[in-house]
Amino acid sequence: MKKLLTLLILMIPLTGAAMENKIKFDGENYNLSVNTENGYNYYPNGENSDNWHSKISINNLPTETNPTEASAEFAHTIQSEHPGASVLVYPEAGMVGYITPSKDFFEYNTVSFKKGKKGIDKFIYSKRFYSEENGGLEGARKAAIDFAEKNNKKYMELVDKTAPKYKFD
Repeated sequence: MKKLLTLLILMIPLTGAAMENKIKFDGENYNLSVNTENGYNYYPNGENSDNWHSKISINNLPTETNPTEASAEFAHTIQSEHPGASVLVYPEAGMVGYITPSKDFFEYNTVSFKKGKKGIDKFIYSKRFYSEENGGLEGARKAAIDFAEKNNKKYMELVDKTAPKYKFD
C-alpha cells in the first residue's frame, strides 16, 4: 500500500509547468533543488538553499495580469521591506534590478515579469556577496555595487532572453 501511495504521489502533476531539472545560464549549469507551490529554485553544483552564491528562481503569480504593474509593485515592496536597498525599475520591460543589504551579505537580483498562461511568470537571477569573503560588510556592499555597475545590462539582457523559455502551464 505504501509503494502504491508513493507512486500515486509521484504521478500528481506539479503546480505549473514541469520545469527542467537543469538550466544553463551564463555558461553555468543550475540544478533544480527546490520546488514550491508556485515556483522553482535552481543552484549551481555544490550550492543549495542554505549555502549559495548564485541562484535562479522561477515563480508564477497567478493573480497578476500586467508585467508593468507587477514590476512597479515589486520594486515598491523591495524598497519598503529592505531599507537601504538600491532599486532600478524598467517598467516598460517588466524588469527590476536591485541590491539588498543583510547582516551577513549584500544580494544583487535581476527580475523579469512576463505574461504567462495563467497570470505572470517571474524569473529571477540572484548573486550574493558575503561579508566574510569580502573583508567585511562594507567590502560586500562595494563588491555588489561594482558587480551591478559592470554587469547589470548583461544580466538584464540574459534574464530577458532566458525567461520566456521557462513558462508555467
